[in-house]
Order: sequence, then C-alpha cells, then structure tokens
Amino acid sequence: MTMFEKYASSFILVSLFLLWNQGTVCVKADSVTVRIEPDYPGSSSFGIHCESADDDLGGHTIAQGSFYSFDFSPNVWGTTLFHCALDWQGRGVSFAIYDEKRDLISRCDKLCLWKVRPDGVVGFPENHKESSDLFFPWTR
Repeated sequence: MTMFEKYASSFILVSLFLLWNQGTVCVKADSVTVRIEPDYPGSSSFGIHCESADDDLGGHTIAQGSFYSFDFSPNVWGTTLFHCALDWQGRGVSFAIYDEKRDLISRCDKLCLWKVRPDGVVGFPENHKESSDLFFPWTR
C-alpha cells in the first residue's frame, strides 16, 4: 500500500475542511421571507427599521394596503437574528422579527408573517396564518 493510498481519505477530509474554512465550500440554506403588514383601521402608515449583526436594512414607511418584506438565507451556525423597531401613531416597539433558534424549524421555514395591530405586533406560524403565536405589545 502506497503512502497516498494509506492517507487518501485523511487528505481529502483535511482539504475539504480547509476549503470550507476559506468559504469556498458552503451549504446554501433555503431562502426565508419576512413580511410585515398593517392590520388596523384607518389610513395611517407605520415606520420600520430592521437590522441584523451583518445587515442594516434601513428605515421604511409602510402605507395602509402595502407591506414590507425582506429575504435572506439563514447562516449555517443557526444564529441568524433580525431585530426591528416599529413606530405607529406615537407608539413603538422593538423585537426580534426573525430568530433562527425560534423560527426556522417550527415557525417559518419559508415565510414569517407579521401584522401591525392597534395593540401591538403579532406573528403567525407559516402553516397557521389565521392564529397568531407571538405578540409584542407597544412599549412606548
């Protein structure tokens, strides 16, 4: 048995690890869409500013009858986290609109739906769009 034959599998594993560490080999997770929309009477708009540790998505004003959404791929470490701050009619709230540990497997594999309501912001699991499972009341 030659030296190459003896250590071929170890060489391949070390090579793959080095390529992975340099970002050459990567596993792309399916894309997730986060969508938030107004669900209150009247014609007022709300403001939203979302960001993660890596991306600041900026501030946006969302009119009645419209929505705000963004797409991303969760990271391979299971730590993807987006926070948003919302303002509506002098009220405000900040919350985790997407937390991979909370959302990826059991809540929203592809779509995270949120609605802005008079009492706060509610989140809906992907397969149960009629019943909310998360609620963040206005804090200011």
